[in-house]
This record gives sequence, structure tokens and C-alpha cells, in this order.
Amino acid sequence: MTRMTRFAVTFIVTAGGLLAAGAARAQDAGTTPTCASLPNPVYLDGSSAFEPTVAQFAVKLNNSSTPMTVVYLKPGSCAGVNAIASNADITGTATYYTLTGTTLNKLSCTLPASGRKADIGVSDVFYGSCGAAAPATQPTTLKDFPGPVQAMEFVVAKANTATQYLTAAEAQDVYGCGSVAGVATFTQANGIFCRDQNSGTQIIISDNIGLQPSIPAAPICVSESGSGPLATAVSGYTTPSAAIGFLGADVYDSNRSTLNALAFASAGQTKAFYADSTSSAVDRQNVRDGHYAMWGYEHMFTYVDGTGAPTSANAARLINLILGTATDPAVGDYVAIEGKAGTIPVCAMSVQKLNDSPGYLSATAAAPTCDCAYVKAASGTAPASCVACGGGSDGGADAAAGGCTGGKTCQHGYCE
Repeated sequence: MTRMTRFAVTFIVTAGGLLAAGAARAQDAGTTPTCASLPNPVYLDGSSAFEPTVAQFAVKLNNSSTPMTVVYLKPGSCAGVNAIASNADITGTATYYTLTGTTLNKLSCTLPASGRKADIGVSDVFYGSCGAAAPATQPTTLKDFPGPVQAMEFVVAKANTATQYLTAAEAQDVYGCGSVAGVATFTQANGIFCRDQNSGTQIIISDNIGLQPSIPAAPICVSESGSGPLATAVSGYTTPSAAIGFLGADVYDSNRSTLNALAFASAGQTKAFYADSTSSAVDRQNVRDGHYAMWGYEHMFTYVDGTGAPTSANAARLINLILGTATDPAVGDYVAIEGKAGTIPVCAMSVQKLNDSPGYLSATAAAPTCDCAYVKAASGTAPASCVACGGGSDGGADAAAGGCTGGKTCQHGYCE
């Protein structure tokens, strides 16, 4: 296929503001603890794309008045759904998180050979999108708590500035036929990277380019075990112009110095859109208003009682903090955490999904109530139209006037 010039209307650059530019692994050999020995552990199993956001909550919970350790096993979305739905043991080596100054440490702990179940199954996709990778029927007591929104993006090496966009048809050729498709410069089989059919990232990408999630696989592409390894593979490929992959936008945020994201034109679109509004913005504007289609919720599956409340107290605590239905002074505002970590709190979305099928977006039931706070957290600067509230606690100038006007109320420090 000969690549033709098309529109690429928006770009995304600069990191969304993690605690540190990179994560450290500073753990001496022979000192790996058991996960059960860590303070008050909660066990997560599933998506690797949600890790940057989860890690930010984790390091704050370490310093809570009731410390809790987030232990994360990341085999992929549908593997996590399957583990919790089938009540399977989780085994092997998991990750937990600490903070040294401003450096996020990813440390390892060992799970027992048997007897340890996940408290939360984490998935980038709805239960039904996992197909045969999970039990056919979702257990009636297993509830889905949809969390913040995650965008999925095609990425290329930083040195590749010639390729700035991809259409759904071109992506279908790349990941349906491989290097022989001759799309742009992606003509080396070893330079096309993917995940696997159980990855939520791959499911969302595949759904949006008209492929079954099982098709992007060897010899079409090189499968990587997680979003982090895929980022490293693309950025480190020996022929930068030939490398392409896809990953979660929050993982891309922490790899912007070595990767570029591509604008994407869904089927039927005449222009390609990046996740953000301009080349210098980090605001996920095109995701939030429905122009950019490759996204999903970060679903948190856990078992509930007859009232719909999680049966695991630790699962309930973490889920409620991520959803913003509970607070902890040591953790702070969930909108700020998620915005800085690269995901989008639902309160900043103007559109919603009821499944992962492409093209089925609808308006949210209520107007977004945290746009200002979200953009401030993600980009560092609130839009000029935003009016701060809360008086001296956040510098809002509205206190003397008696609060917000025009039917707006104070939401996360701004009149919304």
C-alpha cells in the first residue's frame, strides 16, 4: 500500500506528570519478600496498562493512617478476569510499590504456590469482550466497577517523525498482514510489535481496526508481555522507522522521550485525531469529547454481597478511592491522581460506552463535573475559562463573592 497524505489534526507530547520520570527497581538479590508479609496487602490481577495509575494510589496508601500495600500481578486483562471469575489461585512473582523521595520503586514479592486469590481483577475491557478467555457466564456475585478511562495509542520510535498518523484501514493491513502490506515504513516483520489476544489493549485496538484479537500474532507481529516491554521494544528497535506498536496512553506518558504517538482515523472519519487537542497539550480532549475512539474503562471486578458491596474490605477501600466515592487524607483527590497518571476520571468525560464495540458512543447522563481539575492535573494548567473556588485552600477568588455563580458549584477546587 502506498501511503497518501491525509489530515493529522492533533498531537500529544510531554509527560502527564508521574511522580518521577522513570521507575526504579532497587531490590537486592535474595531479599524478595513474600507478598503476604507486606503490610495489609490487597491483591490485583490483570491489565498492565493500568499500572501507572494504580502505582500512584499505592505509594500514597503506604503512608495512610491504616497502611495498605497494593500487590499487582499483570498477566493481561482477560487473564485477570479469568482468574477472579474462576476463583483460581494467583501464583508467581508480583509487584508492589514504594517511594524514595520522588522516585517510584517497583519491587517484587513472591506469591504462594497455592491458596492466594485475587481481591480485584483489573481489565481494560468489559467482561464479554474476553470471550473464551474467561468463564462464559459472569458469576452473579462478581461485580464490575468501571473506573477511569484509558486511551490506547499506536506508537513509533521518537526518531520516526515522518509517520504521524494511521487510518483504521492501514492499521488493519499492518496487523492483519504484517510487513508484506507495505504500509508506510513498517516493512520489517520484527519491527511490528503487539500483545496477545488476552490483552485488553490488543482487544480494544483490534475492535477498532476490524480484526479479531487473535490475529495480531506471530509471524505478523512480535508479541510482548506487557505495555512496558512493548514500549522498550519499539523505542529500542534497530531500524527506528520500521518499528510500531500499541499501548495504554498512561504508559506512553512515561515514555514520551523515546516514543511518538500516532494520530488515528477511525473507519468513516476523514481526519485523524490524537488523544489530545494539540501538539503541546496533555488534556485527552479528543477522547473526552468522542473524536478519538480507541479507549476503554479500567474495569475492577470483585465479589460483592447481597447489597452490592465488595466482600473484601481492602478491595472496597481501593476501588472506592479510585472511583472517588471515599476519601483518605493521605491519598488526596482522585481526580488529581488519575489526571497526573494519564487516565481520565469518568467525571471529565462527555461520552460513555456500554460495551467495547467501536462507534457506539453516547453522551453521558450528566455534564462533566471535573473538567477544570482534570486538565489542571494532566497538563499543569487549568483552562483560562475555569474559576477556582474554595477560597484560601486553593487560591480561589470566589470566597468573598459567596461561592460559584451561574448555577455552578465548587467541584474539586473549581466552579463547574
